Amino acid sequence: MKRRKARATFAAYITINGLGGFHEKFISELITNDIQIYEICQGKDGFTAVIKPYSYLKTARIARKHGIRLRVAERQGFIFRLLPLRKRWGLVTGTLCCCAVIVLLSQFVWRIDIIGNSEVTDTQICAVMEKNGLMPGCSRKSFDEWVCEQSAMAEIGTNLYLAKLAERQGSRVSVKVAETNDPEPAEIPIETPCNVISDFDGQLIYTEIYKGKLQTTVGSGIAKGQLIISGTVNDNGGHIVYVHADGLLKAQCEQTEEFFLPFEQTRSVKTDEKYYSTYLMFGSFALPLPWEHYEAENMDGFTYSEDTYNVSILGADTPYRYKRGIYTRLSEKTVRYTARDIMTQLEKQKKDYEENFLSQCRILSDEREVCTEENGIRMTVKYKLERNIGVKQPITVLY
Repeated sequence: MKRRKARATFAAYITINGLGGFHEKFISELITNDIQIYEICQGKDGFTAVIKPYSYLKTARIARKHGIRLRVAERQGFIFRLLPLRKRWGLVTGTLCCCAVIVLLSQFVWRIDIIGNSEVTDTQICAVMEKNGLMPGCSRKSFDEWVCEQSAMAEIGTNLYLAKLAERQGSRVSVKVAETNDPEPAEIPIETPCNVISDFDGQLIYTEIYKGKLQTTVGSGIAKGQLIISGTVNDNGGHIVYVHADGLLKAQCEQTEEFFLPFEQTRSVKTDEKYYSTYLMFGSFALPLPWEHYEAENMDGFTYSEDTYNVSILGADTPYRYKRGIYTRLSEKTVRYTARDIMTQLEKQKKDYEENFLSQCRILSDEREVCTEENGIRMTVKYKLERNIGVKQPITVLY
């Protein structure tokens, strides 16, 4: 027979009093029918026990069979505390409204966790995510994971890799970051003997030797890989010593580059098909406005732009902002350019190349040769450059 304290739990229990009849047969039949009964106490006129509410009807039938009159003495449990409130419609309405608000708010992102970054700060990553629509308060479908990943790696640097983006847990988004941290090639330690060799073909025009011995003369031609400053020198005692060669070397080099563009090119052109998405913003929180809200499931074929306006009342600025995003559909079209347009684009290509690859050089001249072919225009540029040359190479000493 089970005896335990039923009042210590949140489950529902009923305390019953039994009068008259055959108590032992009654309890035995309850056990046979797998009806749990607790805290049985025998008194002068009958007994007191505790049962569960769903067993009461079956227990009453068995009690009647054995001539026992049952009376409910006490009801315990959370469910019995709620019963008096079943006609309080205000509480019912409030509960339903609370559930509706929770369901509504769960459709938005309220927290962004950035995990795994060390060199790149959370602020940098959050700024890129915000540009691509991922911010606290945004809809869970208002951003494209692939676009966020590519934008972060392009804007922050190549040493950043987003291992996984948008691992959603309710209204929380986790951005897992893996930094490659590839170190730049280490400089040869100052105590390590080395030579300086040329890394370009050209004509040597200027030298400053800090340590080591110059192996050629100013004005002479040099080839890529040629020894310029030797780290093997003689000391005053006639002995050979190995030093860390170093110096400033400038050379005049020639370099040829080709740029080509076809007359017919496939371009993404904006169309008149546009969709709008508006948000009311307070700080970093954004609340989408339902009457003008478009969610792009796939950003392929669209370009996105946005404008943000301050909300003012009677000329006074408020902390609220109004943001309107514009999704414009793109169309692939084949465009045929004129020779003048092609030359303008080639000039831009040439300028971009010089800014990206020749910024450390002084351009002395750039001779251009333009050749018009059947399907496009090719521009060949012969550069004459003044640049610093020389890379260090360790000396292997065999004893």
